[in-house]
Amino acid sequence: MSEAEAITTTERPERVFDTRLPFELSDELAKRVSDLGLEEAVQSANDHGYGYLHDIVPPEFVERLRATVIRIAQSDPGMGRPSAGSNMLLAKDPVFEEAVLNPSLLTMAEVLCGKGALISQVAASIKPKADQPGDGKGGLHADQNWTPAPFPVHNQLVTFCWACDEYSEAAGSTRVVPDSHLERRHPNAEETASEAGAIHTECPAGSVVFWDGSTWHSGGAPRTIDGERVVVHITYSRLALRPVECYDFLDEDWLEGKPYEMRVLLGREDFLNTPEGGFAHGVKLSRTMDWAKT
Repeated sequence: MSEAEAITTTERPERVFDTRLPFELSDELAKRVSDLGLEEAVQSANDHGYGYLHDIVPPEFVERLRATVIRIAQSDPGMGRPSAGSNMLLAKDPVFEEAVLNPSLLTMAEVLCGKGALISQVAASIKPKADQPGDGKGGLHADQNWTPAPFPVHNQLVTFCWACDEYSEAAGSTRVVPDSHLERRHPNAEETASEAGAIHTECPAGSVVFWDGSTWHSGGAPRTIDGERVVVHITYSRLALRPVECYDFLDEDWLEGKPYEMRVLLGREDFLNTPEGGFAHGVKLSRTMDWAKT
């Protein structure tokens, strides 16, 4: 019997009564971490809220990933402007299937989001050299921005950024605030504007930088050197809080004439779980993050 067949069997699994604490790994998961050489990444995630994965794929894969992003972005400007990137990428090329199924990413996703973690987003961004650099500050946030504070002890999501080009300050890499995950809250207005304590992530092309859902970070740093920074963003989320019943089959005809509250109850007025991707609904994104804080 294959592993997939074993997992999908109807045999009732042994009931679990105790919740594992964060970073309290099962023997099986700890062995996987060891076999893949991820101990340092796990420790960094625990201590600082972010880390790096190096040499997890051959250079040829990164080259193929980068070329695919550029090709798709030129015809599918899903990030809001031509050639800025794209989202909803999973089914647009097999290379993205390989990326999300990478054993190191899946293992870290389980460490940070538990078993059964879900794909939340597969997107890509392309950052060119800035015409008027500035400092790019003002975008500090935590990715689990639709989770009210204080954030749960158990992390809700993890973001992996596959750097198809070198990550450095001059290249416009993501800035993170080390240890900010320990705050277990969103940055306030002053912290968001100043980005105090933020440092640039640095890694060679082909590496992956990741951070948990509570870690404060900002992607607004300008690129001051020639060329482009191509990144694939892959986010996994904890399986909890999905509705038990799925009403995605109900269309706009069914909703016509019904109260606005019905649209809200069915998730049609937030930016989550949308076939077009989160970036297709400008006002819904900010509305969702505001509603989550109530």
